[in-house]
Amino acid sequence: MSLPVRNSINILLLNQEKQLLLMCADDPTTTTVDGKYHGRFWFPIGGKMEDGESLQETAIRELFEETGLTPEEVELGPIVWFGEFELVLSGTPTRLKQRFMVATTRQNNISLANLTQEEQAVIQKTAWFSLEEIKNSPNIIYPVLLPKYLPDILSGNYPAEPLEIDLAAQPR
Repeated sequence: MSLPVRNSINILLLNQEKQLLLMCADDPTTTTVDGKYHGRFWFPIGGKMEDGESLQETAIRELFEETGLTPEEVELGPIVWFGEFELVLSGTPTRLKQRFMVATTRQNNISLANLTQEEQAVIQKTAWFSLEEIKNSPNIIYPVLLPKYLPDILSGNYPAEPLEIDLAAQPR
């Protein structure tokens, strides 16, 4: 049986201090395919591509919904990573196909006022994380291998072509 596919964009939003913005969610209806719920987790902002949207249009919409930032406050960069994995979203087994886009901002103040109703139910907060904070965090952060892939992005060393990354790794 083939699973429904959800194409999405994740935004590696960096501030001037080279910190990455992550969102914190707690959603017991989001589990691994074997039904395991790992608890509260952090992840880069982003979301599902709507029909007819380009990657850039999705990124701009998601940035506004999840941060309140406007296109004038953010500089979109390249797609640097992609990957896919299976997950149960709201009780439905789904194949997630994700692309990761770099974006930068001078703004540090983030607003959750524009979250969708569905997001309001599960998103708890956002925070800026340095690479060291990500590496040493006791929290679950997705993708789990973010500390492996992020240093090149923080140093501006983007891959010439988007790099396929392992999104299926699970927290220990």
